[in-house]
Amino acid sequence: MAAHLRVSLTDRPGALAGLARALAAAGANVLSLTVVEREQGRAVDDLLLDWPYARPFDAVIDAVAGCDGARLHGLRHVTVTAASRDTDVIQQVIEQPQRAIDTMVDALPHLLLADWCAVFDRRWPREVVHGTPGSPLPLPETTGPLDRPRAFLVGDEAMVLLQVPSTALRMLVGRYDGPAFTRSEVDRAAGLVNVAADIVRMAYRAPVSPTPIGPTAQLLESAPAVAGHCA
Repeated sequence: MAAHLRVSLTDRPGALAGLARALAAAGANVLSLTVVEREQGRAVDDLLLDWPYARPFDAVIDAVAGCDGARLHGLRHVTVTAASRDTDVIQQVIEQPQRAIDTMVDALPHLLLADWCAVFDRRWPREVVHGTPGSPLPLPETTGPLDRPRAFLVGDEAMVLLQVPSTALRMLVGRYDGPAFTRSEVDRAAGLVNVAADIVRMAYRAPVSPTPIGPTAQLLESAPAVAGHCA
């Protein structure tokens, strides 16, 4: 079963190679590597490891601890391992603009190595309009202003809250046991949702377009009281 390892390393030549050697010695096969962000001389990396579910993580933790300058940010088993590319998701939105919001909800857990995603109406913030399997019911409390996308924790669960532009809709993305979402992950998710919303509006300027489905229809509704309002 795959395990999601998040570490930060000193951003210098050889640091990542040293970690890979230590993980291999511990018996972990690295399936994929993603650089999440670089800041102040450090790089935050996501690694997917082939690691049996029943096997304790002690050897992986010791391997990270033995690497000079390495910091462990999170380690957990995951079911979502097929990482999607941003461009593939946007292409899907272009091809099927009528279900753009559903597409984003389904894609964000893959893009962010998260466990679930749900879209909801801010006026009924605990009710799921569309969600992936594993979305909590009811949703965690997220009332109040949303001036910008934000990451936060509810117990051990890491979450991102996003606004769907010019609608009453918000999206919530969650990881059951962390690690916390970084600012670059939050910005990436928000940027994709904004692009998807723009694609829908452009698509429905055409004289013939498929009827929008579910929450996507809100992007085309005339709602002056909601447009541009995040409270």
